[in-house]
Order: sequence, then C-alpha cells, then structure tokens
Amino acid sequence: MATVRPQALKDLAKTVRNVGSKLAPRRTGNLRNALRSYNTPERMVKYDKSGDAKITFFVAPPQAKYGKWWNDPNVSGTVRNQKTGNKKSINYGSKAWKSSEVKAAIKKYVKEVGKSIAQELRETIRKG
Repeated sequence: MATVRPQALKDLAKTVRNVGSKLAPRRTGNLRNALRSYNTPERMVKYDKSGDAKITFFVAPPQAKYGKWWNDPNVSGTVRNQKTGNKKSINYGSKAWKSSEVKAAIKKYVKEVGKSIAQELRETIRKG
C-alpha cells in the first residue's frame, strides 16, 4: 500500500476550510469564525476501517447551527420568509469543493499519491 504523508490530506482539508469559510456570507455574525475554528483538519479528515479517508466540511458547526439556513434557505419556511436578505441559496460548502483553489489542492494531493505509488512499485520491482 502506498504511503502518503499524513499531512498531505490535512493540507487539502485546510484549503477546503479556508475557501468554504471565505465563501460564507459576511453579515451572519460569527459564522465565518465558527466555520474556521470548527473545521479543523483533525475534525474534517476521518478514516474508515479499511483505511479510506473522507473529508467533511461542516456548514453548520455547533457554534453556528444556523449555518445550514445561510447555506441553503430552502431548508426552512421561516428562513425563506425572513428579512435578512438570504433569499437564495449560497451553498458555500458546495462552492468550496468546486473552486479553483480546492481543485488545485486536490490535484497536488493526487500527484503526491501517484508519486508514492510509483516509488513503491520501483522498490517492489528492485526486490524482484
């Protein structure tokens, strides 16, 4: 199994966190700060029993549970009818995944995984 720096996936998670919190609306009080402080790489990156990794960006961390209504106001009729101005979906979580910054970070991570696999194959072939 190829060995990739454990920090490589955390670097990707940091990029997702930074872009996602930057895309969150400004006039929501502490939402941006809550997103940045809650979405730590340690919390975002989880491994299952087989060792496969999963990155999760939390759009509504405990300190800002209302984040889900700012991300997508269609989850609540109360939010749809409110006067704060968020009448359309912001989807900062989804937009982060589609951003050029995150795509570049994913590309960098995949390149590192590829190098690790190639190195392991070379070592296996040398051992014969």
